[in-house]
Amino acid sequence: MGFMDNVPMLKKMVDIGYAMMFVIIISAVVGLVLAFPVMWLWNFIFGQFLKIDVLQAWALNLLVGILFGQRTSSK
Repeated sequence: MGFMDNVPMLKKMVDIGYAMMFVIIISAVVGLVLAFPVMWLWNFIFGQFLKIDVLQAWALNLLVGILFGQRTSSK
């Protein structure tokens, strides 16, 4: 990419974009892996009434993280 060597700001923006995309993909994979225990626990407890799949467990995990996540205050 000879053109980006001539424009350092563009090269820096592309590198930042790649880093952001990497972080987003890794976060999604980790979130899906952590959704499996939520799904198994939900299906163990409420399986006779309502079973959920992995994507629903992922959404439930995300919702609980938003509602009950750590709150930090700067004092």
